[in-house]
Amino acid sequence: MGAVPNSVLAHPDRLRGGHPQASIAALGSWAREITTNQPLIYALGKDSPFDRMYGLGAYILLLGVGHNRNSFLHYAESLVPQHRRKVRRFPYVIQRERLWVEAPDVGDDNGKYFPLLGAEADAAGLIRSKMIGSASCQLMKSIPFVDFAKLRLAELLTEAR
Repeated sequence: MGAVPNSVLAHPDRLRGGHPQASIAALGSWAREITTNQPLIYALGKDSPFDRMYGLGAYILLLGVGHNRNSFLHYAESLVPQHRRKVRRFPYVIQRERLWVEAPDVGDDNGKYFPLLGAEADAAGLIRSKMIGSASCQLMKSIPFVDFAKLRLAELLTEAR
C-alpha cells in the first residue's frame, strides 16, 4: 500500500508473484527470479520471494515506516523452528473454480517484537537512517539484518514460552 508500491504495480515492466493474498511485485533484472513460484504456504518464508531476495543479498529500505511494517522480519521468523503460527484463508481459483484455501504461515507480530528488533539492529550498527523530506528512512543489508533478527527472535520466542 502507498505511493511506491502503487508506482511499481502500475509500471508496465513489473512482474508479480501469484500468491492471492501476499504477492510480491518486482522490477529489474532479477524480477522474474524473485517473483516466480511463490508458495501458498509460508508465503514469506523458505522458497518465497523474500528467501530469494535474501539469497541475492538485497537491501531493505523502509520509507517513513517502522519495523512493524518490515516484511523481512516475517521471513526471519519463519526460519526460527519455534515461530508463531497462523492460518491464512483466501480465495483461490483452481480449474476455473473459486475455492477457499487455508495455508499455514508465520503468525502476526502486532508490534510485540519487531519494533524492538529494529531498535536493537540499529544499536548494533546494522541500519543506516536518514530523513528524506519529512520521512524517516532506514536502509539495511538483508543478510546481516535477517541473521541478527533470526537469532534474536529465537531468544525472544523461547523466553516467551
